[in-house]
Amino acid sequence: MTSTLIFFGMTAAAAIAASASPLVNLNTASSFGLLGGTISNTGTSVIYGDVGVKDGSGTIIGFNPTGTTVGGTVFSPGAVASDNAFTDFVSAFSATQLLASTQTYADLTLSRTFVGNNVYTFVPTDISTTSGINLTFDAQNDPNEIFVIRTNGALTVNGAMTFTLANQALAKNIFWIVGTDATISVGSSGPITFAGSILAGGSITISAASGGSGVLAGTINGCLFAETANTLAGTTDVTGCGAEITPEPGTAGLVGFGGLLGLLAWRTRSPVNPKT
Repeated sequence: MTSTLIFFGMTAAAAIAASASPLVNLNTASSFGLLGGTISNTGTSVIYGDVGVKDGSGTIIGFNPTGTTVGGTVFSPGAVASDNAFTDFVSAFSATQLLASTQTYADLTLSRTFVGNNVYTFVPTDISTTSGINLTFDAQNDPNEIFVIRTNGALTVNGAMTFTLANQALAKNIFWIVGTDATISVGSSGPITFAGSILAGGSITISAASGGSGVLAGTINGCLFAETANTLAGTTDVTGCGAEITPEPGTAGLVGFGGLLGLLAWRTRSPVNPKT
């Protein structure tokens, strides 16, 4: 009997470990839309949340009045709040580097589906996307599932790409962990809507669509944190770490129906505890 209990206990523990959500704890950085060693903006970007740099040696260019914030503050270099937030960002970035990979890929040139509560690592040093691909994030009807997409080196987005958030996936739970520099360059493809927060060990550059400074580069449904330079080379709307994207048409109905079936199954199988 004892050995049986031990066996089931070990099995349950293994199941819990296997399904555990990868932790990305931004702590005080979660109130920021932009963090960097330096920050530069050349268009009428709108940032939801705070904007700050790592310490008094950093610079912030292109805000008030060019770039604006919603529900946040552009902190002067050396402010305690932004110093602490930057430290928390670096801690979170370092912690994600230690997460075990669930699956590895050689490239990001094809459309792919990522399933929640997994850590996907691209093993080559630098990764570039191909224009026209679609990335699907499937949360398996659990809006709390976390997606970690990690590159060892640089990430470059070349041209248009689309995102599908399926089965209650939320942009605020998608984290792009970029080993060095992250660049989103859409060129003549037009503005991009990018799902997820980008945490970069180097710089982040969001290039404007053809037309240069001031032209809409796109919308980042997440936050942008870079250890060195964070550059919005045009107009970029950053919706912050709590960003959410409306599900694809038809997804919400399917999710609601699935949730109803789950509730009915739980009510059927769960014992009724009479009141005492």
